[in-house]
Amino acid sequence: MSSSAAESVSAPSDEEKSYFRTVEERFCALRGATLLLSPRDWALMTSWWNERVPLPLILESLEEVFAARASRGDAARDISSLAYVRHEVQRRFRLHREMVAVRRGEEEESATLRREIRSHLGRVASRLALAAESAREHGEEDLARALLIGSAEVKALRRTAGKVEWNPASAEERLEQIESEIMDFARGALSAQEREALEASAQEMLSARGLRMTQEAHRITLNSIEENHLRQRWRIPAIALLAEG
Repeated sequence: MSSSAAESVSAPSDEEKSYFRTVEERFCALRGATLLLSPRDWALMTSWWNERVPLPLILESLEEVFAARASRGDAARDISSLAYVRHEVQRRFRLHREMVAVRRGEEEESATLRREIRSHLGRVASRLALAAESAREHGEEDLARALLIGSAEVKALRRTAGKVEWNPASAEERLEQIESEIMDFARGALSAQEREALEASAQEMLSARGLRMTQEAHRITLNSIEENHLRQRWRIPAIALLAEG
């Protein structure tokens, strides 16, 4: 095989390049400063790509790790490598695979899965309660109330995860509903001027990526960027168990 042929076989696809670029951009944005990723970081992203780790799952892991660090008062810039979030990505991806397997009926529900889910939901409920406190401090009572209700419902779902009749698909559907309802209140807590600025910022970020997308893909990606802004603004954790992708 000629060298040119070998290069054509190994050349990354547009999807792969977008995957790497999105992870790199989000990591640097959360650090608050650009950073030249090391060969180790690129190797880690390559392993995620080869294992088909969903991009939203990686982005959610980054958000959670940096948010947890900020809550402790630790500087984001001190994180100098993607390896810092590796364990959180692995934990979420393991949960993702087990949940998908249960959904598809590929294997029986395990005690390990139950513990993982209960632990995850416990963290989510606590984070929602903290976000409610923050919203209340800023005078956003409606959002604070929605966050507290969401926290209580997540706790209730956590309790049901210990019962024999627990249905993971139904639980996931309800978590998605809770998340959607909370995000609606988060948007509603913004002034008209803030909403316009948020939409403009998300549009600018999307345009800067220079990606060619279908209209539907553009809409979904734009919505995802807007939600990331809202999560940071109101300290809202990812609630659903499965990242789409």
